[in-house]
Amino acid sequence: MDLTATFQRYADHQVARILTQMDRDPQSPTFGCFDRNYWHYKIRDYPSSILQQGAFTLEAIANDTIPSVSGIPDEWRIGALNALARQIDSQGRVDEYYPYEASYPAAAFGLYAVTRILWQWEKTAPHLAKEVNREPLEWLAHHLASRLETEASNQHAAGVTGLAFAKRLNLLSSPKIALEEQTEQLFNNQHSEGWFKEYGGPDFGYLTVTLDVLVDYYEITQDERAIAAIDRAVEFLARLVGADYKLPSTLNSRNTDYVVPYGLVKTAQRNPLAAWLVEVLFSSLDQPSHFVWATDDRYHCHYLFASIVRAIPHLKAMQPSQTPKFWGESVWLEGCGYQVYWSKEQRWNAYVAARKGGLVRIHQKGELDPVVDYGWRIEKENTLWTTNWWTQDWQIEQKGDRIIIRGNCQKTQYHVPSPPKHLVLRILAFLLREKVIPLLKRVMIFRPGVTDGPKFERVISFDSNGVKIKEHLAAFPGAMVIPSPRQNLRHVASADSFSREEWLVSLMGDRDYSLEKDIVIDNQWLANQ
Repeated sequence: MDLTATFQRYADHQVARILTQMDRDPQSPTFGCFDRNYWHYKIRDYPSSILQQGAFTLEAIANDTIPSVSGIPDEWRIGALNALARQIDSQGRVDEYYPYEASYPAAAFGLYAVTRILWQWEKTAPHLAKEVNREPLEWLAHHLASRLETEASNQHAAGVTGLAFAKRLNLLSSPKIALEEQTEQLFNNQHSEGWFKEYGGPDFGYLTVTLDVLVDYYEITQDERAIAAIDRAVEFLARLVGADYKLPSTLNSRNTDYVVPYGLVKTAQRNPLAAWLVEVLFSSLDQPSHFVWATDDRYHCHYLFASIVRAIPHLKAMQPSQTPKFWGESVWLEGCGYQVYWSKEQRWNAYVAARKGGLVRIHQKGELDPVVDYGWRIEKENTLWTTNWWTQDWQIEQKGDRIIIRGNCQKTQYHVPSPPKHLVLRILAFLLREKVIPLLKRVMIFRPGVTDGPKFERVISFDSNGVKIKEHLAAFPGAMVIPSPRQNLRHVASADSFSREEWLVSLMGDRDYSLEKDIVIDNQWLANQ
């Protein structure tokens, strides 16, 4: 298996798509900006600073990583870094989704990308480093050092790593919150099972983003805590790979359906389990059926593609892969509420996400598509509830190969933008800056205190014959119950890429039910059907 050739074929296919996002006109006042909606379409009146991670692609081209392109002007590389510098206001703030946002993730990932590149330039291309406007980067570093992200660990990790590089580059002095305090909090956010907290639970996509930045954090600090954290995360991911050699993405707390390779590839230089993950997750990267091809332009530009091309130079240094000894073993991961059941002959396995309302997946060896269940939605008088919602409110009872999930369904809603809503948001953001972010998260993401739908109980059991599901929904007069589509109603920007799974009929069928009275639904999946 020539993974280097596979990765390079994908990079060749996609690199022009990334360069198109950048303003490449040296005379333009927005030269180097990677937000095409801003500089070209002019449908946005501010640049989204997180997109400047596209500078990693320019570095890959300069280092001859992508066979089909070469000879990139140094002016472009400098321009990408100075474009971020222009986007930083005098208080060190940058925006991502709306003006005056003071976005933490844009600050964290922007500082990380620019300082990572600048640190490399100081060693190998000091003539480039001298052309970078550093004063705004100092503003950015000091602003970032004064803030702490506790809910999204991947953002926190990027912030800590960016600050570590900034400190090495003498861009940071007398931070309001000590870098060590931020770092300690980051490692404390890792559960003993190996996952980092992403809005209360594990998320494979964002976990691999965390690995990307942690391998660079270790390179700049030699902090052994990073190595231990990376290895725990790798083991967690390996334990979740299914009989079809795929991860069960719909179990994720933040609903991402991708993983990124750079951190895994770098770790594979010393960890054969990471090498196995790279092989099973990315061996078909150059095929259009691979999950990365469905990623939208925004996330492809600043996460997926950057990680892929950064991984290429390190692929040949990976150790021989090693299938984990525990792979194929049934396990109950109480911390995150995952039940994983494997058939004895390892031809199929099943998953339950108990903290997501008992969502079920079944993966089979040699099968392209899994058997899927996305729970239920309940409709009543233009109000919507769902069982497919990550929350600690679910009551879970697990014993052996049987698990019970009980609770009330989560009220949710769609958020449709409009000019008046955006006007109100801009006014609030101008007045409150980052203080408006917790309010938006409460409304669009967490929605606490609204588990007021019908009572729900799901009992799931496993044996060598297959999976049985029995559920009870209490009467809720005037309501209808419908099988949920794949889409989850918690808003996460990087979620909802197209998947073939959207066309699959739910394990629970496609029938609607009335809740004028209690209903009981029995279903099963037989392994030999």
